[in-house]
Amino acid sequence: MTQQVEPVDQELMQNIVSAKDGSERKFKTFTGSFYILKSALRYFSVKKGMSFTSSKVSDNFPVSAPVAGSSLKILDELGVVESRTRSSSPNRYMSEDVDLEKMEQIQEILIENFEIKEFNPEE
Repeated sequence: MTQQVEPVDQELMQNIVSAKDGSERKFKTFTGSFYILKSALRYFSVKKGMSFTSSKVSDNFPVSAPVAGSSLKILDELGVVESRTRSSSPNRYMSEDVDLEKMEQIQEILIENFEIKEFNPEE
């Protein structure tokens, strides 16, 4: 039985390339903490069903607030999360606005392009 492979979302792929081109350092930080962020998004949106900020992510997961903040900004640009308010205080993201399916698509694109390794919990 062959596995059905969904076609790559070209617009999403282009947005990822744009994010990388915009700030390679920020993108490298994002890819380095990708699986932690994915876990955090699932935790806040599915398990807790509550809004979150970069500080809340860093309080609950092994990632610093600046890393969480810059990564959430990239995820906002990619349409995975949506900031409730834009202000000088840290952006608050609503759990119901988290697109975990798009996060899975991003993961596949990053793996295919050798930006991240496939998740292996034994490593």
